[in-house]
Amino acid sequence: MSSATSTRILIVDDDADLGLALSKELASAGYRCDLALSGPAALREVEHTPFDAIISDLRMAGMNGLELLTTLTRDKPHVPVIIMSGLVGSSATDAIDKGAFHYLTKPLDVEQLRSVIEQAIGDRAHTNGPHQRDVLLPIGSTSRALLARIALLSSSRSPVLILGESGTGKELVARAIHEHGNRAGSPFVAVNTAALPEHLLESELFGHVRGAFSGATHARRGLLAEADHGTVLLDEIGDMPLGLQAKLLRVIESGEVRAVGSDRSHFVDVRFLAATHRDLRGWVDAGRFRADLYFRLSVLELTVPALRDRRSEVPALVTHFLARAREKTPASPVRFIDAGAMQMLTEAQWPGNIRELASTIERLVVLGQSAVVTSADLSLSGMTTPPREGLFEQAQRGSWSLEELNQHYADWVLGQAKGDKLEAARTLGVNVSTLYRWLRKRRN
Repeated sequence: MSSATSTRILIVDDDADLGLALSKELASAGYRCDLALSGPAALREVEHTPFDAIISDLRMAGMNGLELLTTLTRDKPHVPVIIMSGLVGSSATDAIDKGAFHYLTKPLDVEQLRSVIEQAIGDRAHTNGPHQRDVLLPIGSTSRALLARIALLSSSRSPVLILGESGTGKELVARAIHEHGNRAGSPFVAVNTAALPEHLLESELFGHVRGAFSGATHARRGLLAEADHGTVLLDEIGDMPLGLQAKLLRVIESGEVRAVGSDRSHFVDVRFLAATHRDLRGWVDAGRFRADLYFRLSVLELTVPALRDRRSEVPALVTHFLARAREKTPASPVRFIDAGAMQMLTEAQWPGNIRELASTIERLVVLGQSAVVTSADLSLSGMTTPPREGLFEQAQRGSWSLEELNQHYADWVLGQAKGDKLEAARTLGVNVSTLYRWLRKRRN
């Protein structure tokens, strides 16, 4: 995502006072702002200045905001346009249909506007730049610290044990270690040691000769030989059968590999990375993992943090995954995650971590029926997100009015009921029509 200080915004408003006021608000947040007082003036500006985003009023004398949007969509299709207006209703639908990134009503909430700008710029960067599916994003202090650790470990030849919960991106980290090191031009081979029974895993790793076992009609080199001079990731190493652990230890210590059924050995030059979501040290104490192999693999260690430990980075990740999902499903109307839904996503527990978050955003894009995803949409999809502090505690702090508390609680109960409105209404002690009315009001 682009930083605010490098982001240039064009504000289009025929009311100079309002335009200047908005420019000052955004400038104080670090954006570089230009002001055009009409649609034709805006078109002249974009001809010679590369803007990252354009914010235009809807009702202007001469060329109105929708007319300007139509021209910009045709001539500058990669520049996101945000329409603002004091009107509500069909104007929003018209603006989205004509290609606006988002539609905001006046008076503007500057924090919401900043969020929209950052989502628009992140969407643009993903669409026009290189595919970022396998890129670790330096979006916060936690991820930047992780990238710094990766850079440090990449310069070594020693084994690395990568720890972290399922879905945190351990294989992604392993690939980054390989790609930033001096073996980047050589093979990177990943093998899930929990996916195969012991005899097949041994053959997969070490290879076999013809006739070594029933069905071995052809000789096989094995993954360790294929990764010679490169890197091997032993994923889910904690689930490797004990019988294979001694053989693997010999390879790590000497580089000597013997194929199944062979009486000859050959040598490989491989850097070993291992990953697990297990408490490997605890498994050593319990006799489920060899201590000597553990100490050999854990010369260097790196822990990939859980998503709940990097909540401040969730909005940027949501923006990234939203752009990726829209690229995969271009017909989807979904363009934006509103502030309430973003808060709900940020506060979720995410037991499946980044993998679960990415799947959730993709599901919202595929199934979405409107441009904006709201917290009610998340509740209807069955997502449950208990707040990190109680509902009543937030209300007492003045965060929510009684009406807002009621609506948030209804959202949460609906999520607990996995989208079953009849069950949610029964829990709330209201009829279904009342629940529908609450949800419609929350959407608006």
